Amino acid sequence: MILIHAVALISLARIVYTGGSHSLWCFITLTSGPMPFPEVVVVEMVDDFPVGYYDNTEKKVYAWKNWEREEDELRPADVSINIIDHVTSIMLQRLQVLRKHYNHSEGVLTYQRLAGCELDADGTERFKSIDAYNGEVAFEFSSDSGGWYSLIPEIEKNFTLIFSRNFMSRTFYQPWCTSRLASHLQSLKNLLNRKVHPRVRVIHKQDRDTGWMEVTCLATGFYPRHINMTLQRNSQPVPDQELTRGETLPNGDGTYQLRRSLSVSAEELRERHLYTCTVTHSSVDNKLDVSWEFQPGHSNLALYGISFGVLTSIVLTILGLCIWKKRDTRLKKSHQSHRDESSGASEPLQTEAGTCEDT
Repeated sequence: MILIHAVALISLARIVYTGGSHSLWCFITLTSGPMPFPEVVVVEMVDDFPVGYYDNTEKKVYAWKNWEREEDELRPADVSINIIDHVTSIMLQRLQVLRKHYNHSEGVLTYQRLAGCELDADGTERFKSIDAYNGEVAFEFSSDSGGWYSLIPEIEKNFTLIFSRNFMSRTFYQPWCTSRLASHLQSLKNLLNRKVHPRVRVIHKQDRDTGWMEVTCLATGFYPRHINMTLQRNSQPVPDQELTRGETLPNGDGTYQLRRSLSVSAEELRERHLYTCTVTHSSVDNKLDVSWEFQPGHSNLALYGISFGVLTSIVLTILGLCIWKKRDTRLKKSHQSHRDESSGASEPLQTEAGTCEDT
């Protein structure tokens, strides 16, 4: 369910990571219409680490400790549930107004909120809330601007009720959020302040039909999330427009991965360029460099080596079976001779067809 919720909010989540500060964010999804999922889902995160979960099916607040879910014992659950009920009731009002505005009478509708606060090392505080209807941002609140405003100009004049919530946002939710963030930072300081060294490598894959090679710089297993990565050709940075740039993605164990890819033509491969993946991260003192140079024929040689190895194994297996068969036949002859001498039989033992006598 967390994964589904995160995917639904991916367009909003880009603002979460700010680097150099700590943040507490709540991702809330309200769903209206026929759905197999809970109507209300809430995921709470400190920086990029999940710390809480709630849905209206079980009506329980859960906390994450060491990546395992358990019932929250850190705070009175009924207080959190009351806050969730209050916020989702406002979200439901806005959903109904927008449903009427867009004349949406059927189907599944979603109203989502990304709300949270940031705290800098110097004590500077910021509070922000963003609402989206069916994936499109509709309203925003920022402590910098001092209130809610609409991104849909044609309906803003009809939303006097909605914007009356400025007082609650400034006087209650912002200080409450900052206080909770400070509490989480104290309890999670070992986790959030850890540094995990990235593993860096260059991956290359050639298209046999076109001869093009995809060269990928991969860094994985690092924490914190922020990392700098460049792909160089002969010690010169490859222009961004030539690269396929991926997002920094979670690994599922509290670490992250990032990759950059470059498509190299067959003509360029023949020029024997040196490709270098360069990574800098707070967990290492110096930059990490991993290089790769295309060696013509290496892929074919590897393929031939594998084929030769397989063929050799088959030949040795057949030869071993033949030797075993011949030895087994000789033993049978020997045993038969002993029985013939004992019984007086004089008929010779016939050789079985299909043996390796003539091999």
